[in-house]
Amino acid sequence: MEIKFEEEQKRAAVYDGGKLIGQCIYEDKGDHWIITTTKVDPAYGGQGLGRKLVDTVASAAREKGARLRATCSYAAKVLTKPGYEDLR
Repeated sequence: MEIKFEEEQKRAAVYDGGKLIGQCIYEDKGDHWIITTTKVDPAYGGQGLGRKLVDTVASAAREKGARLRATCSYAAKVLTKPGYEDLR
């Protein structure tokens, strides 16, 4: 499996053999980004892919100097955990 940050599509995506199996979509509001959707194919559940997708978007936000928020309930929960304080 391969996780890619696709800035032009405003998402992090995970692929299995070229097939899109999950994504974390965000809106770029300039100085802050808002994660609106985190979704992984249920057949790939339990592998931590949702968290890896959120982490990929978080890393990109750090590089761009953007704050990060979420309307997606999964990502909102992840962002309350230790290690994301600098993005709030």
